[in-house]
Amino acid sequence: MNPCFIQAGAIAWRPVGDRIDVLLITTSSGKNLTIPKGLIDPGFTAEQTVHNEAFEEAGIRGSLQPTPVGMYRFAKWGGICDVTVYLMTVNAMLDDYPEKAMRQRMWVDHRQAAIQVKHAGLGALILKVPENVDMQDEKCSDKG
Repeated sequence: MNPCFIQAGAIAWRPVGDRIDVLLITTSSGKNLTIPKGLIDPGFTAEQTVHNEAFEEAGIRGSLQPTPVGMYRFAKWGGICDVTVYLMTVNAMLDDYPEKAMRQRMWVDHRQAAIQVKHAGLGALILKVPENVDMQDEKCSDKG
């Protein structure tokens, strides 16, 4: 039986006019695009993992929606990875973060991002972002 690895990740998003951009990062190999994600270590919650990975891999801080947007699965390390995915509203992008030298980050329209990521299951979750976020609330928060 193949081992199963439990991960958590974030689709980080922001409104840009009437469209939604999501933050993609390169995988550690630099060959593919993905979202910040990682293994849920013993003693940590999925939410804590998402915040840690978002900072380490993408240099972002943000707030998570309380309910995951979904889950996707892919083969890796001789087993299967199950990734629970949360939506993250980005509050800060940092210039310095632990994996800056190893990864590139880019904001991409969510429809394009869904096509560009390596795993189709993740792409399907990215396409669900508009139905799970409130653009008005985000736009109103920009007004002071």
